[in-house]
Amino acid sequence: MKILLWHGYLLRGSGSNIYCANTAAAWRAKGHDVLVLCQERDVLGLDFVDSAGVFAPDNLSFTTTDTGVPAAAGRVRVVNPDIGEILPVYVFDEYEGFSAKLFVDLADDELRDYTDRNVSALATAISEFEPEALITGHEVMGPFIAKLACEPTGTPFIAKLHGSALEYAVKLEKRYRDYASEGLSAAARVIGGSNYMVEEASRVIPGWRDKAEVINPGCDVELFRPAERTDDPPTVAFVGKLIASKGVHNFLASLGLTTIPGLRAVVVGYGGFEVPLHALWHSLHTGARDEALAIARRGEEGPLDALEEFLASAEDDYFARAAEIPLEFTGRLDHGPLSLVLPTFDVLVVPSVLPEAFGMVAAEAAAAGVIPIVPDHSGIGEIGAAVEEALGRPGFVTFDAADPINGIAAAIDRVLALSPPELAEARAAVVALARSRWAWTRVADLLLAAATRR
Repeated sequence: MKILLWHGYLLRGSGSNIYCANTAAAWRAKGHDVLVLCQERDVLGLDFVDSAGVFAPDNLSFTTTDTGVPAAAGRVRVVNPDIGEILPVYVFDEYEGFSAKLFVDLADDELRDYTDRNVSALATAISEFEPEALITGHEVMGPFIAKLACEPTGTPFIAKLHGSALEYAVKLEKRYRDYASEGLSAAARVIGGSNYMVEEASRVIPGWRDKAEVINPGCDVELFRPAERTDDPPTVAFVGKLIASKGVHNFLASLGLTTIPGLRAVVVGYGGFEVPLHALWHSLHTGARDEALAIARRGEEGPLDALEEFLASAEDDYFARAAEIPLEFTGRLDHGPLSLVLPTFDVLVVPSVLPEAFGMVAAEAAAAGVIPIVPDHSGIGEIGAAVEEALGRPGFVTFDAADPINGIAAAIDRVLALSPPELAEARAAVVALARSRWAWTRVADLLLAAATRR
């Protein structure tokens, strides 16, 4: 089958990039012919990309060159539309070869130029490739681009929702709500990664709710696999961005409430709140309540109210317990190194304060045989509910987001109080869940079925 995938960004890094890359690779392995329109310029090391190229400056033609990767049953071609110098983004980051600019900072003529260029490229691809399935991503501008490009031929398309576009463009400006509504309304089907994502997007963007379908994103169940267990001390960890919205401070504060003997902790990641988090743990570990309170009051973009309230009433024995727990900050680990470290943990805490569209790291933990602990909100809470169903233990791995510090500590103790046979059984259950529900091959199959259902 010929599958055309429009993705405005790269094939590494962010969740949507990984989603695009892994579904394309899965379709290739099953014998499909996949054409990806994106801005990935460096395909070296992407072993699923058979050829890569660029569109002409007018986006009316494109050429590709073979990459030399070993052949598979199908093929993937990656082609870059010519979008000029500006790459619109939801959250600022550096992109080599582009001037990245936030969607909310784009002038109307800059947005129009970006859209028109992509419409031309996508229309060219439709004409030359004649896809049997067309999939686009993000609430803006992908669905609107697909609407305009597909109109002349009547080609149907489906659209995938992603949280970044919703939070950092659509919710902030009416023009993006209008573009999103027009684009999603034209889609044959709209795919959300969780029930939360569908409901939250439909609350803001009208006109498409009756066409929504939930397909969870995937994780690499071949990369993230269980490791042979040793007699190492019980280990609880956090993996992710070190920013306040991820709730790392609540995870650190929860450790002094745990009761499991010999517990050790690991924090994997990097981010703008990293230095205060190091200082917070030092103050908790040394019993410096006033220093910890000062960090909580400053916060990152405002006070950390739950942490401040907790610390103000913490007993002395809480700080004594925190002093017993060794904690390591590893810094950033990419997927390869992370896949070797993650399976050595017993528990992974995902303490996000703000809503999450899904929560890929919790799915990766499950695939690696690590029990995820998550708040009872948004898409991440849906992962928790799925884990609890697989374990047959309601309320076992989720905690009350309104009382995060006590809730995280109680959940850590619940999981690590299991007997060795019970813990081994729980690990096997979450691995089976991840492989049956969140494998990229399954996600790709479901997505293609949605794109071809008439």
